[in-house]
Amino acid sequence: MTDLTITLVDASSGQSETLPLPSNMSVREAAELVSGIFGLSVDRLGLFKDGKRLLPSLSLKAAGVKDGDLIAAQLQRPQQPARAAAPAPAASGGLDFSSLLGGAAPVPAAASAPGSGKPTGPPVYYPGMALDDAMQHNPHPHNFVSLLIQHDHLMKELRYHQPQMHQKLQGQSLDKAVQIWREEMVKGSIAGALKHAEASRKRNDMNERLAKNPNDPAAKEYFGEIERKRKVDSQYYQMMEQYPESMGRVLMLYVEAKINSHPIQAFVDSGAQMTIMSKKVATMVGLADLIDTRFAGVAAGVGTGKILGKIHIVQLQIGSSYYPCSVSVMDDPAPGATEMPFLLGLDMLKRHLCQLDLRSGVLRFTVGNEEIPFLHEKDLSQTQGGTKGFDAQKANEELEKLMAKEDKKDADGDQEMSS
Repeated sequence: MTDLTITLVDASSGQSETLPLPSNMSVREAAELVSGIFGLSVDRLGLFKDGKRLLPSLSLKAAGVKDGDLIAAQLQRPQQPARAAAPAPAASGGLDFSSLLGGAAPVPAAASAPGSGKPTGPPVYYPGMALDDAMQHNPHPHNFVSLLIQHDHLMKELRYHQPQMHQKLQGQSLDKAVQIWREEMVKGSIAGALKHAEASRKRNDMNERLAKNPNDPAAKEYFGEIERKRKVDSQYYQMMEQYPESMGRVLMLYVEAKINSHPIQAFVDSGAQMTIMSKKVATMVGLADLIDTRFAGVAAGVGTGKILGKIHIVQLQIGSSYYPCSVSVMDDPAPGATEMPFLLGLDMLKRHLCQLDLRSGVLRFTVGNEEIPFLHEKDLSQTQGGTKGFDAQKANEELEKLMAKEDKKDADGDQEMSS
């Protein structure tokens, strides 16, 4: 809950918006918020109450703004200095919406008419430019959106990161696409500003409660959670600086192998007690009739599975050599569960004196002195954690459907609350 609810009016168009704002928000920040709502140039924007301009350096409370006040937003006449000067930077922590609404980076006044909403120059682009770089070097929506339309790889990257935005821009003219982009960016900026303001108000409230009562349980819990998050963030930043690779996905270890001339991809798992194959693979390689059902049972570990029995000798070909293995055969997995075609467990790894050389990326067999390279991501299917056969377009379409479903669910929830 915020301290003030004020009505903001654009003096030139008559458009108005009623917003909840914290009393400790500065007039400068409020002006930047207004510029984002009404599409005005923040450099010349002034806020007025009862005909008097509010000083940008003051908070709304210090400037005399009260709950229910009407605040007018008006562009002041531009000065005509002998030499054009760049506008003063926003105060630290300010919220600058000008780049979203027609204002480009600071340039000489003669380059474009203030508040005209026109880009000051052509888009900045170089071959292979990434989406983030395109946004950073082209703050004006017209320049950025024109790059999206002209370069397919930028549009594809946008589809990957923001599928809903990509869908909204499809088939639109340049002017309409610019308008859509501008509106969506302003919505996000306003929401972020209000969220920041609410967090600041709550922190001040908790400070006051703690000052009145050092043992206030709610205040202690609030600041305790802030301290906990600070420690977690500190570890996160340290980790990202020293070993960021830990945030990547770890590819499991697979090697190419054959059983009865049938190629398979064997999962090398030194944490598994025994070597196993699926019933499907046993049938495929022609060994299902050799299952000794006296060794049936249940395999327990991270999950559980039914063991149909054991095949005592399986000639496993890895590289140019054959390695006899004793293999337990697992029943078909439950619906929705992932099947493990073949797993080379610790029992056979020890029996054949294998070494997992992660530095060289090979499975080394001491007997025969043979080295088998682990498979790369491109060689493994998606069920094995790889990218072989991955359809980016299909994945994007599924993501778009999921996000549209979530949006509809949120909209239905809002309607129920309003009714």
